[in-house]
Amino acid sequence: MPVTDEAIQNAYTFYEIWWESPGAVKALFHVALGLPLIALLIKLHKWNESAMFFDGSCIAMHVATIILYLTVHIQSLRTFLPESTTLTTYSILPTPPPREIPPTESEKIEAVRVLSAANALVGLLTLGVIGMQIGQEYARRQEEKEQREIDRKIAVETETKKDQ
Repeated sequence: MPVTDEAIQNAYTFYEIWWESPGAVKALFHVALGLPLIALLIKLHKWNESAMFFDGSCIAMHVATIILYLTVHIQSLRTFLPESTTLTTYSILPTPPPREIPPTESEKIEAVRVLSAANALVGLLTLGVIGMQIGQEYARRQEEKEQREIDRKIAVETETKKDQ
């Protein structure tokens, strides 16, 4: 699918806003990225079947999201955006050596495409996490409903035996 020059320029502008944002905005983004992982690890601590299946799967998907962010997003942004001029910019990744040859326009466009694909994958992984959490709650409610039904049947049988 052909990409227009306007779309590429819009992508450059959009990502440059985030790239040049103050450190507090970046810190908030990193908290928003790390907090669900911490919550899932706390939920996994129950260590029952539901936690192992649902929360374990969610942790795997969320870790994949973080890996995509660290390996694809940051590297793609470094390809088509200049080094940040914000003094509070920090990264847990080492700064790459400066390029001897500036990136070509086709390399920049390819970086935007790769970043777009990674964003789509992050969206799917996030939907997967949300879906698994909804599934876990649904399974918990179904289990409680079935347990109430079993308890009711046992109570009826016990009453019947007492009456005899």
